[in-house]
Amino acid sequence: MKMNLYDQKNLKEEVLTDVVPVNNAPEIDEEPPKEIPQRALDDARRIKVLSPSRLVAKRFFRNKLAMAGLVILIAMFLLCFVGGWVGRYGQKEVFYKYDNIMFSFGTANERTTYEGYYVIDASEINNLERNKLNSYISEMRSKQQDTRNYTDSEGNAYTLTKLDENLYEYRFHKIQKTATYDNKIEIGQYHENINGEESELILDGPYSSLITDNTFKNLVKANIPGRFVYEGNTYIILKSNKIPTIYIAGDDGKLIGEDQSDGFKTVVKNNLSANGFTYEGKDFIIEFIASNGIYQISRDYGNRLAAYLSTYVFDMQEAGFLVDTEFKTSAFGAVYGSGTFEWKGKTYRIMKNEKDIIVIQDISNAEPVDFANFSTFVVRRYNGEDTLSISFKDQLQEKVKDMIANGETLSQFTFYMQQIDGEGNLIFNEEGEPVFDTSVFVVERKLDNFVLTNLQNKYLINIFDKPSSEHWMGTDGSGMDVFTRLMYGGRISLIIGFVVVFLEVILGVILGGIAGYFGKWVDQLIMRIVDIFYCVPTLPILIILGAFFDSVRMDSYMRIMYMMIVLGILGWPGVARMVRGQILSLREQEFMIATEAAGLKASRRIFKHLIPNVMPQLIVIATMGLGGVILTESTLSFLGLGAKYPLATWGAMINSVSSSSAMVNYTYIWIPVGLMICLTVIAFNFVGDGLRDAFDPKMKR
Repeated sequence: MKMNLYDQKNLKEEVLTDVVPVNNAPEIDEEPPKEIPQRALDDARRIKVLSPSRLVAKRFFRNKLAMAGLVILIAMFLLCFVGGWVGRYGQKEVFYKYDNIMFSFGTANERTTYEGYYVIDASEINNLERNKLNSYISEMRSKQQDTRNYTDSEGNAYTLTKLDENLYEYRFHKIQKTATYDNKIEIGQYHENINGEESELILDGPYSSLITDNTFKNLVKANIPGRFVYEGNTYIILKSNKIPTIYIAGDDGKLIGEDQSDGFKTVVKNNLSANGFTYEGKDFIIEFIASNGIYQISRDYGNRLAAYLSTYVFDMQEAGFLVDTEFKTSAFGAVYGSGTFEWKGKTYRIMKNEKDIIVIQDISNAEPVDFANFSTFVVRRYNGEDTLSISFKDQLQEKVKDMIANGETLSQFTFYMQQIDGEGNLIFNEEGEPVFDTSVFVVERKLDNFVLTNLQNKYLINIFDKPSSEHWMGTDGSGMDVFTRLMYGGRISLIIGFVVVFLEVILGVILGGIAGYFGKWVDQLIMRIVDIFYCVPTLPILIILGAFFDSVRMDSYMRIMYMMIVLGILGWPGVARMVRGQILSLREQEFMIATEAAGLKASRRIFKHLIPNVMPQLIVIATMGLGGVILTESTLSFLGLGAKYPLATWGAMINSVSSSSAMVNYTYIWIPVGLMICLTVIAFNFVGDGLRDAFDPKMKR
């Protein structure tokens, strides 16, 4: 039952009068209650309330994973930006060291094939015949022949004569067809007997009287086809068809060929019955060709010395001195000739020394001087030059003989000689004088060939050096410090990440805010543009751009700038969609109705009231997107599309050891770089998750 104020007052008085006093109750010192100070409603001391930003920070700092990510990022920034400045090396600095290296020096082998040293022009000899010479010699040796004669398809004659096991003489008798002479005059036909009937001879003009001459008939019958002389006349019989045709040699014929002069034609006509003739100092051969009844005139060059075939090489006493083919052929000719020869105004002789080695001596002066040796042991440097001394070749030959005798496949020897660099070039000091030192040569037998490698102490680029006190993470394939490039590479990777995310956020906020606020056709237009960008194949475009940058040889810093712009332009659609979605829900809130009622401009309502409410989501997306951008940049650099040498990026550093063998042998290069990429991406993700939970605790699971 509901009481009014009067009834409540009476009830209170009744209750008080009914109270029974308690005997012997202790006395209570009654003190007046303390007055509670009255404070104004706007006094900050009434209640302690945290601001939204401090509340977000408090939630963030309570997140252990977020704090771990923040610590990693701070350490990463200090390492990359501060460490690069205080480090003792530069990212492009190349380091060198002295080291013993083995480089290919040359080959040595016993020559078994015969090389031709031509006295005449080698092109005169048929190329096919020249290629058969070693086969002919092998056949002669197997049959124990000292001489071989043969003729080629053109009628040229060849003679191979053995002088000794290592030297053959090659002679060439060249017959070259030069002209033809035709002086046939048809005089009749001869019908041979058919089915036992008598043969019929048909002759024209003054020769018809010979029809009854049985001797003439018999000569005709015996020379089909061919030529015969009867009563001072020359008759020619050809059988180009079933019926032989009879010709008589005319006084004047047709000359086709080399020389059309009357003098040459007269000499030919006068020597038709001879085997040959000489004209203007040249020898010619005349041959009657019965098959067509013409005379073949050929130039006879005679039986000439064409070449010497030998397994010998010339080891010059003066290393690097070259002699021409004339010297070599003259020397070969002197071996089994007079024993001496002339060359360039000097006289040389051939002799054998106490080791039974053929020596060429210069005897132009009073005191003979050894000039060269004959040898079948060939030593050549890999650059093709013969600049090695005879003493070096002799020592190497002795070593090879010992290896063969002992069945060894690997040995070495030392020799004091002029030093050679890794490219095979002789080394000279600053004064231009040759640098001599003791070199170690390793000899390895491979079938019948001996390969020489040279061990020398060189000043080299310190590539792929293992971690040490000088280089904490070693050096890479270019001789640069890995730890220094790790710091500089992280600097570029982080800068690219922040710049790209900044571009994505700026473009996404502007276009997403406009689309979400205005809606209608503006929203439709911008969203269709977003759809188009989502359909763009990002990786193919980046590959095409990388190829274009390579073709124009763009500067490394410009490549990085363009890469950041392209990545930023291709990455804004996701931010734009998120901003649009948030603004679509926020623009219907009461505070936006108030801003509209207050008459604020659209730009102020978007960027002063709507965007700040989307900022927490933007911060989270940007933070978590940084890791993705760094991964993208590392991938592009690994594919060779990012920054180019000598600039360092994390992706490019991994690309430098991309082969399987390099990854196994040089783990100290790519593992630290890979860990840096992983830690950075994970740290950004931790920070992004922490910010998301701090801005919206309800999202935390």
